[in-house]
Amino acid sequence: MKRAFLSSHRSSLPWLGFLLLVFLVFLNNHAISLWDQDEAAYAGFAYRMQTTGNWLVPAFPWSEIHRKTPLHFWNIALTYPLFGINAFSVRFSSSVFTLLTLALVFVAGQRFWGRPTAFWGMMVLGTSLLVPTLGKIAVTDATLLFFTTACGFALLFVLQERAWWAVLAFWISFALALLTKGPPIVIFAGLFGGLLLLLHPNRWNLLRLHPWFGLPLACLPLYYWGYLTTQSDGGTFINWLIDWYILKRINSSVLGQTGPPGTHLLGMLVAFLPYFLFFPQAVWQGIRGVILRDKNTLLLGSWFVAGWLIYEFSPSKLPAYVIAAHVPLALLIARQMEALSSGEGRPPRAVLWFSFGLTGVLFAGLALAPWWLPVPSALRITATAVGVVLLALHVFTSISWRKFYYVPLLVTTAFLFQAAAWGVLMPQVDQLKDATRRVALQAEVRALPNSRITIANPFGHPPSLFFYLETRFPHVEEVQDLDTLRQRYRSASPEVLVLNQEQWDVFQQAEDSLAFDHVSSFMTDRQGRADYFVLYNPAARKAE
Repeated sequence: MKRAFLSSHRSSLPWLGFLLLVFLVFLNNHAISLWDQDEAAYAGFAYRMQTTGNWLVPAFPWSEIHRKTPLHFWNIALTYPLFGINAFSVRFSSSVFTLLTLALVFVAGQRFWGRPTAFWGMMVLGTSLLVPTLGKIAVTDATLLFFTTACGFALLFVLQERAWWAVLAFWISFALALLTKGPPIVIFAGLFGGLLLLLHPNRWNLLRLHPWFGLPLACLPLYYWGYLTTQSDGGTFINWLIDWYILKRINSSVLGQTGPPGTHLLGMLVAFLPYFLFFPQAVWQGIRGVILRDKNTLLLGSWFVAGWLIYEFSPSKLPAYVIAAHVPLALLIARQMEALSSGEGRPPRAVLWFSFGLTGVLFAGLALAPWWLPVPSALRITATAVGVVLLALHVFTSISWRKFYYVPLLVTTAFLFQAAAWGVLMPQVDQLKDATRRVALQAEVRALPNSRITIANPFGHPPSLFFYLETRFPHVEEVQDLDTLRQRYRSASPEVLVLNQEQWDVFQQAEDSLAFDHVSSFMTDRQGRADYFVLYNPAARKAE
């Protein structure tokens, strides 16, 4: 009976699971304000591309270090005409690529590891803590993950079935991954292909890829974009890309994002925390499969090692660097789930109790921590209610670990945790971080639409401040000179000044009858609060 629950899926179960993941990935994407720095910068790059017609070099205020190869920005820009210039549009392509990755794991995965493993692998990946987030925060990694996953599966189809269509799929995915983020796909494909060439008995099938032809052809789109970019700016942007994204990351950490070897493995443990019970054995089985060339785990193990191990020795560390390893890890976890459900495997007692306790602490912390944090009472009550419900469900799930329904219950708990986080908690948390959006909304309500916006408060340099204002007003610029600010306030043309505390104090002492809004919130990428004083000169004020 245990085995039957996992192995005899009706055709409707994968569809139901996938629809739940669709719901999760799109949940509240329209409502949560843009995250600084990266997401807001990418939204700005796409907006400027659309409005200026320069689709080659990404440019936006306070966003220089976030520039990358352009495919992700093109995707966002092409979505604006469909849904408008808003957060949903910014995130739409990332959401779609996340869902395509999950669908690919199920559709292609069942060809190699069977339908149950592919299904639960899709559900584990879709309810982990990082991958769904990539579909809800429009960074480049969701797009990159899809093309990387497509490359990984294409390699396996070439290896196992010598399929010509897979050769084409591999090089197309490789080319688009290059346009998305550059070097990561080269590292992954080279290591994964190299391990298979070294260890797999069908190694010579990989020669059907004809890399001596395929690689130059796959690089052509990137090369052509680079050529056009060089023609437009003399090579300045390309040289900067090479220095910032390759040379600096090889030789040193970037923006303090560093850690010792093992940091990425710890990050993956956190990402798969709901499935910690299966995590140690899944990682070990993957590594063991490579070492022993075990036919049952060699493919997944090689994929996992290729997406993870080399980054442990790079001084620059970010969780998304090893996102390619999350796909095989989810499938390895799914195989451990199958083993437990079929009675073929049993985790060590220490791992069992530590796993139950760790997740319990997570849910208990969710219920209790807000009472020691400077957050509104409504958020404290909501977080406590969510934490208590999840803790109760976790206790019931934990005591059912020998039951045939343990795995579905565990996945359900992980799904409900994510749904509660993004559906109930994040809208309230967003009110603590959305000052830049509220500045623009307040200005839109109180100022004439042809007003010039002068940003004089540079605290944190959040790109979202420029994005929200530029998409509502025709003229937005940064000026901090106090004399210029005074002149603009006294101008006969409509002017709106976005000031910091010191600048606001000066105006309070020098001017009478000030019309202003005070907007404040926490910053998401640094300590401290952002305080904005939005000052409207007499010519800018709408009639009340």
